[in-house]
Amino acid sequence: MNTINNLNTRLKLSTIAILSTAALTACFDKSDEVDIPVSEVPANIITIVQNTLPGISLTEAEKCVKDDSVVYELEGKLINDKEYEIKIAADGTIIKIELED
Repeated sequence: MNTINNLNTRLKLSTIAILSTAALTACFDKSDEVDIPVSEVPANIITIVQNTLPGISLTEAEKCVKDDSVVYELEGKLINDKEYEIKIAADGTIIKIELED
């Protein structure tokens, strides 16, 4: 039974790694990015970002579509004036959170 659990865990981690790699490679070409209003970002994506960074006020959004993968790049500010950039896949997987200088 322990061997099966280990295999299941490894399979899950491998799947996550593959999906993350696909999402990371999705938007390196800036020509694939389109500025969109924050209001056009799906509600589930906004909710995930707000739960991850409570109190964030989103100010800018970009949508990148490449090879059937969609990644949103959001910028926002917390109440302490720290600015963040968040890359998140359409399935809700957070790719990157970066504190802006």
